[in-house]
Amino acid sequence: MTLASLSHERWKLLEPLLDDALELEPERRPEFLDAVCRDDAELRAELGSLLAACDKGDTILADPAAVAYAPLLAQTTPEIPSPISGRYHIVREIGRGGMGTVYLANDAKHGRQVAVKALHAEVAQLIGSERFEREIEIAASLSHPHILPLHDSGEVKSEREGEPSFLYFITPFAAGETLRDRLLREIRLAPEEAVRLGQEIAQALDYAHRRGVVHLDIKPGNILLHEGHAVIADFGIARAMSNAGDGNNVIRADTGENAMPMLGTPSYMSPEQALGLSDVDGRSDVFSLGCVLFEMLTGQPPFAGSGPRATMTRHVMEPAPPLRALRPDPQPELP
Repeated sequence: MTLASLSHERWKLLEPLLDDALELEPERRPEFLDAVCRDDAELRAELGSLLAACDKGDTILADPAAVAYAPLLAQTTPEIPSPISGRYHIVREIGRGGMGTVYLANDAKHGRQVAVKALHAEVAQLIGSERFEREIEIAASLSHPHILPLHDSGEVKSEREGEPSFLYFITPFAAGETLRDRLLREIRLAPEEAVRLGQEIAQALDYAHRRGVVHLDIKPGNILLHEGHAVIADFGIARAMSNAGDGNNVIRADTGENAMPMLGTPSYMSPEQALGLSDVDGRSDVFSLGCVLFEMLTGQPPFAGSGPRATMTRHVMEPAPPLRALRPDPQPELP
């Protein structure tokens, strides 16, 4: 498969399926492909080819997917409101997830490159502008060497009646790779390196938790590696602990026609998040960090299922597998 063989629309279909498949243990991927592809032989062949490229470290996915496929993603001009595009010149889309879309942009005023993170319309409607502004204000107060700082944020009200506001926040553009990129390349890390990065992440989380801020989506893709050190991204959409009991603001995982985005990623989500409880606090981030550490050491997250709901069920119902059963060269300092 070559880049030229994929259209922009086809990649939009393949990207989330590929991300889900990569989170599974290799032996569970055929079952996943059977479930999502059904009788679509072409779709299965495309996903199989992309997975094989990832496993072999081929150049097709040697870079982060959003960078490798930038020409595909850039075929459509992003619809950024003029008050934003006037200040920040959008270069291209560099990432997309369940919460929003990330664009590389030039900050004309300060002569620097930044990342513009725009929430999806359904997420903006669910969170609401007041809560977004409240949490962004808290996040902007965080200043720690292992937390990506927040430059700016804002709201652009829609001119169409009934449509939610356009909510966005601005962070530095962090060149380099994420922990996910490194794990795709190296599979697993040396114990001392995993412990070092884990300590840096834990220090950042302790700092944020003592200031009443939880992240709710600690995963390899949200951990940047800047000059070899871990930096946590996306605290800009964190939920303050003081408001964690507000049941009306809990984003629940669901499937079907009324499915809504959720705060968290199934493979790293705490049981409390998976159950949709309203009293989630910093301990949920600690659970997610444990999952990330497990993957750094073994090459796979501790829980995986045939889909998001199956994965979250395993988080709730099953204990994590023993580390030594998956790490062939355990070190004495590891449990």
